[in-house]
Amino acid sequence: MGRITRVAGAAAVLALLAAGCTAADEPDTDTTITDAATPEPGPGSLTIRWLAYTGSGEGAVGETELTRRPHADGDFRVELSENEVGGIGPAAQAGAWNAAIVSTLLLGLPLSGEFRFETSGRVDGPSAGALTTAGLIALQRGDTFLDDVTMTGTINPTGTIGPVGGIPEKVQAAADEGFTTVLVPLGQRNSPNQAGEVVDVVRLGDREGVEVIEVGDVYEAYGHLTGEPLEAPRLGGDPRLSNQSYDKVSAQVEATLARYDTAFRRFEALPAEIRTTLASSGLLDAAATASVDARDLAQQGQQAGAFLEAQQAAMLVETLVGAGEWMNPLFTQGLPGLELLFRDALDLGPTSARVTSFLDQLSTYSPRTVADVEGLVQGYAGTFDAYSLMVFAHQMIASIKARSDAGGYASLEQLFTDLSGPLLYARLSEAMLTSTQATFELGRDNPGTPVHEDVDLGAVGDFFRRGADANHTAFREIVVAPLAQQHGLSEEDVLARLSGADMAVAYATVERSLLPVITDYIGEGKPNADYAALAYGVTNYVRNAGLIDKYYNNADLGPGFEITGVRWQAALNRALDLGRQQLGAEVDALRAHDVDPVLGVGSYEAAGVMRNGTDSERFSAVNQYASGFVTARMISYLTGRDLAEAAG
Repeated sequence: MGRITRVAGAAAVLALLAAGCTAADEPDTDTTITDAATPEPGPGSLTIRWLAYTGSGEGAVGETELTRRPHADGDFRVELSENEVGGIGPAAQAGAWNAAIVSTLLLGLPLSGEFRFETSGRVDGPSAGALTTAGLIALQRGDTFLDDVTMTGTINPTGTIGPVGGIPEKVQAAADEGFTTVLVPLGQRNSPNQAGEVVDVVRLGDREGVEVIEVGDVYEAYGHLTGEPLEAPRLGGDPRLSNQSYDKVSAQVEATLARYDTAFRRFEALPAEIRTTLASSGLLDAAATASVDARDLAQQGQQAGAFLEAQQAAMLVETLVGAGEWMNPLFTQGLPGLELLFRDALDLGPTSARVTSFLDQLSTYSPRTVADVEGLVQGYAGTFDAYSLMVFAHQMIASIKARSDAGGYASLEQLFTDLSGPLLYARLSEAMLTSTQATFELGRDNPGTPVHEDVDLGAVGDFFRRGADANHTAFREIVVAPLAQQHGLSEEDVLARLSGADMAVAYATVERSLLPVITDYIGEGKPNADYAALAYGVTNYVRNAGLIDKYYNNADLGPGFEITGVRWQAALNRALDLGRQQLGAEVDALRAHDVDPVLGVGSYEAAGVMRNGTDSERFSAVNQYASGFVTARMISYLTGRDLAEAAG
């Protein structure tokens, strides 16, 4: 259901307002380690020397000893060793977890192991993420780092390297420490220093005797760090559906476009003033664009992508129709109709009943193959998102009603302005549930192999849930907290503003708060609980990583927390290209093992449309590729296939 973020980016009310602490404005908070001697590395360990930008505005070099070994009980564990109380800050802790998870996914290793990070002094911040990931990969492959090479940059789920701050100071610190090569994120050759002056760090390196090289992903960086190649996935051609799946998806495309046409006729039947008001949101135009894209993709034989585009079109018009029906009493009766509007909008009963009923249906479904798991996981994920959006919208509407009852609105116009967004969110949650049900039907009963008998579904779900938690912590520490400080707001206020503008933030925030409810409903021993946990983990792992990539790494921030531009187009382009390779190669690998991941192909084809759109759409395309890749890799794990051997 991540596809909804594309068209919402074009809407005035549901706009995906990207806010982010840019690297220049909110530099890494890494601090210099002490001069305490680093212990001699033991067997199976590797010491990385990372670059930091301290709170005093200077560069520094620190060391962390990495250890990676199998875990006797098959658990996935991360141990953080520090010699100062709170020496490894929350963002650095989350970064360690993320590096362990990303390195495991990229190598296709078993989702277990024991990782140890030993650091002296104090450190916090995400800018050693790419270097740490490369170090863990080197440990697994038996390679070592070259002594005179280091790197700065964050790490994303597909292995791309995200931009960071303080690069001029870091390059200077590296030169002072005797490094001869420094790798920096692609697109950051010209970076601001502490004084705000743009510095050509390649020229700075030349003057200091250091070669500065821009790198876009961990595959490219690995060769510089170790002198050994690390091959990126290769895509032979665009993945396609099997003939059997093609016919099934084609029928669903036609049905969904018919659903769009029906909703559009209902919209046309609304009173003219309501149509005009709703059309100003931009959602109607976005729906029309999605329907055209769906028909174009279908004509080109890309039925899976056409299905997702058609779903997008239908959801948006159904959202407008539902909101219009709620608004009708207000337009026909004036203020007396406001009570009717609030009554209907605050009645969670019908949607809650639909959510519960569909969850019950999912819990009784018995997947026969890993292809069925794709549909089941997407069904749970979409339902959780729809429920979370419903709860979020209800909270906003209830707050507006309380303010209205207390006489807090000077005009009906202002009240309606505040209310329009939550009303659309509430109706969108219902439309999302309808689309989720259709997606589940499409994703099930496709060609595939059985889930391998040795696969521990609970362990796989825990793996991704930990990744989701790590990325959420990092998002709070390196995005939300600095924004709160910058704007004089509380962190909860920042989350509320971001959530009101960006559904991905709303999902991530509300779903995390609802986790106890979700866990209780799908708890241990209940039917399909492991698959539901998988859905929560995979979806939120990718979503939270995408929030970091967008808000911390690369989006320019406007006064309303909206995306006003992309700081490093080259980095975004690399993320799009590598994401396409990752997802396409994983789909090809599944097809070679008699699995037809219909929804994975849909993500691939839909992202191909998004990547040519606005900045918000391009960020959504990156997330679509990443979501498709991680889901497809999860399915590959369930086959019991030795992914590490396949990766070479």
